[in-house]
Amino acid sequence: MMSGTTIVLILCAVALSAAGQLLLKSGAQQLIGLDRVELLLAVPRNLQVMTGLSAWTASTLCWLDVLRVASLSRVYGVTSLTYVIVPIASVYLFGEQLRRVQVVGIALILMGVVCVLSGD
Repeated sequence: MMSGTTIVLILCAVALSAAGQLLLKSGAQQLIGLDRVELLLAVPRNLQVMTGLSAWTASTLCWLDVLRVASLSRVYGVTSLTYVIVPIASVYLFGEQLRRVQVVGIALILMGVVCVLSGD
């Protein structure tokens, strides 16, 4: 059985990873129309991109702490929750559409996470 701290760290890693992706998308939308050189120069000045990269870094640090104490084969599947969170949040934040097949995929991911966590 995993400790409460480990579970919290796993969920923080997932949440920060998803937040990082959403922030990167938001920042990237502000950089539309720039050529590659302009993009490279603009990225360090873009708050959403830099915050997204920081969230991703924090996620990685949480994940490293998890890996010190948890079995990779058991906990890695939980990171798939980002494939659930990001598309759903994208609908609300960016007005993106989910096709039925994506919804089915999200349901399958959720079932897979449950299976991975329940197997001992």
